[in-house]
Amino acid sequence: MAHGDSQGHEDLRRALSQWLTDIGISQAGDSAAFDSVIGYYEPYATSHDKLDAAPDIFTEVENAARSLVNRVRAIRSGGYNAPDAGLRHPRQK
Repeated sequence: MAHGDSQGHEDLRRALSQWLTDIGISQAGDSAAFDSVIGYYEPYATSHDKLDAAPDIFTEVENAARSLVNRVRAIRSGGYNAPDAGLRHPRQK
C-alpha cells in the first residue's frame, strides 16, 4: 500500500509498479496491483474507521495476496516461465 493524493494515487501505483518491473520484479497477476482512496476528506484520526467500514478493500488485499501465492507456487513447481527467460539483454546494467 502506498499513500497518494486524491488525484495522484493512480500515478503513484503506476510509478511503483514500473520501477519494480524495471529492476526485474514481475507482477504476480492483475489482482496484485490496485489503488483506492478511502476517507480522503476525513481526519486522519478517524480514517481507519472508514477503512474498517469498507470490506471490499479487504477482499482486494486478499486477492492480491492470493495472486502472489499462486505465482510463487507456479514458479516453485516449474510451471511458470518468465516471458524473457533465456533472452540475453544487449545492454547489461
